[in-house]
Amino acid sequence: MKRHPSTKKLADWLETGGPPEVESHVTTCDRCAESMDALAVPVPSMSRALTAVLQPPNEYRERLSERISESLRNRADLALFVDLMGVPLPTAKMLLGDGPARSSDDSIDPR
Repeated sequence: MKRHPSTKKLADWLETGGPPEVESHVTTCDRCAESMDALAVPVPSMSRALTAVLQPPNEYRERLSERISESLRNRADLALFVDLMGVPLPTAKMLLGDGPARSSDDSIDPR
């Protein structure tokens, strides 16, 4: 490559790995290497925007905590039911809707 690549070509090369002649030029040219370093520095406003977009909603932690607490309460209730009634755990889960659902092929043979 006889000339320095344009800033656009350098930016494209950063994103895609672009043409091999740009790579060979950048590895031997200090000026282009400095330009690449400047292009590779993250823009603070972009970093803030990405952080804002990628954060969970404000109420997410509260909803997650409530769902976990509810699940733990349901498990405790199931354990108490099993202990009080002497019902086997798979039967208790089926009665409370936590067990496997029966399909129409699982019909009981009356014999």
